[in-house]
Amino acid sequence: MIELFSIEFWIAILFLINFIFIIFLFLLVKKVNHLNSGDLIHGHSGDNQGDFGHVSGSAVDIIEIIEPLVKESKKVALTFDEQIKEKKRLIKELNNALDSRIISINLLLSRADALQKKMEEKQNRSRLQSSSTSTVYDQQNQIIDMYNQNFDVDSIAQRLSIPKGEVLLVIDLKKTKY
Repeated sequence: MIELFSIEFWIAILFLINFIFIIFLFLLVKKVNHLNSGDLIHGHSGDNQGDFGHVSGSAVDIIEIIEPLVKESKKVALTFDEQIKEKKRLIKELNNALDSRIISINLLLSRADALQKKMEEKQNRSRLQSSSTSTVYDQQNQIIDMYNQNFDVDSIAQRLSIPKGEVLLVIDLKKTKY
């Protein structure tokens, strides 16, 4: 795919425009010559030498009219080319600046991710420590409450999904305390 800001692309466009312009001029001169030669055939002019001078004079007039336009189009093409080069330079500078900022942002994001992971690990460790301690005490209290409500060891173990030996151990330890 042709890049929109390619210098070669714009040079090709200018060449194409100039080529079409030259073809147009050629057709215009040919038409003028054809009309003038038609005037000669139909006898509109008396002197053949004067008619050819008139035809070449018309061509010279057309060339004199078109020559400043061609010069001006060349100037415009050159300034356009310079502007495109300047814009390409600016775009390159902006891309370099954006690339460096993107790299900085990526570094900051990776540092933030690492810090976030460390904080989450610390929070998980503290939760596990506090929840395991409270869970053990809660479970012991549940065993004692159920035992005081006259549940047998098998039903306590089954409801709390813990081994019977653990239920017996908790009941024996709590009995000796009281």
